[in-house]
Amino acid sequence: MPEVEKSEEKSRLIKAYTAVILSRTLDRKIVTSQRQGRVGFYTPTMGQETLQIGASMALEAKDLIYGYYRDVPFMLHRGVPMENIINQIMGNRDDSALGRQMPSHYSDKKRNFMSVQSPVAAHLPVAVGAAYAQKYRKTGAVVIATFGEGSTSTPDFHAAMNMAAVFNLPLVFLCENNGWAISLPVEKQTIAEIWTKAAAYGMRGLRVNGNDMLETYEVVKEAVKRAREGKGPTLIDAISFRMGPHSTSDDPTKYRTETVDEGSDRDPVVVTEKLLKAKGFIDDKLVESIKTKAQKIVDEKFEECAKIPAPDPKTAFEGVYAETTWMLEEEVRDIL
Repeated sequence: MPEVEKSEEKSRLIKAYTAVILSRTLDRKIVTSQRQGRVGFYTPTMGQETLQIGASMALEAKDLIYGYYRDVPFMLHRGVPMENIINQIMGNRDDSALGRQMPSHYSDKKRNFMSVQSPVAAHLPVAVGAAYAQKYRKTGAVVIATFGEGSTSTPDFHAAMNMAAVFNLPLVFLCENNGWAISLPVEKQTIAEIWTKAAAYGMRGLRVNGNDMLETYEVVKEAVKRAREGKGPTLIDAISFRMGPHSTSDDPTKYRTETVDEGSDRDPVVVTEKLLKAKGFIDDKLVESIKTKAQKIVDEKFEECAKIPAPDPKTAFEGVYAETTWMLEEEVRDIL
């Protein structure tokens, strides 16, 4: 490999690894804060960092992301400011949704992250509509939709897959298969392997090791390229493991015995470190430096966001109608 290409690859992968560590550090901070009563609710992302960041590396700035509530690593890698994520979880005055969305339901219009929807797979038909619009307008943009494996047993998933294939849309379906739909193991909710479901719609289906960031990047990159060239959608079944609970309201010890411990050989952070060390891109000194800086950034940003007050109660009545109605005016007077 020419030196210039190797240098670019090194820079790209160190940026990706830094996002992995930032996400893992932020994840720990928020979970701990929730247990302390400083945050109401959160859906941890531990175990799915490299899957998301591998996919993110394959996209262009103009591409659209219809994600779900566990995509913090994806957002951090694409440049979403950490404070935007923390503010959303806290629902404070600087939250772009002004506290109207439940925690972990992010959006970032500037970077093409569409608002997360709570009902499982409800965003997939919407992503299909967006992909249809990109094709119609000839923008050259690709839409990527992420979701858990439990989503593949819903009507919305099947409707979205069918329409995407029929209209040959520039769309990548990325299943973040972490093995559990809350407390239901994947083998209890579907007999067929996820990637094989693509065949029912005449669509390309692939399986990838989500713990391998480079493998995920290559597979998603090829799928995005095909979509951009007008060759249609792809379903990718990215295998990972949800290392923590489904949410901070869940206790996985009640229903599972298999675990992936942080720092073990199956931890995607460890897997990534080994991959990058083998390439000669990082060493123990750089790893320690990145982790130290990440902890400092997370601690500082969290404390800054924690000082921001709640939204003005009046904002609960704004943004629904173009012009304020008399009924709304009465409600404001009666309640406030």
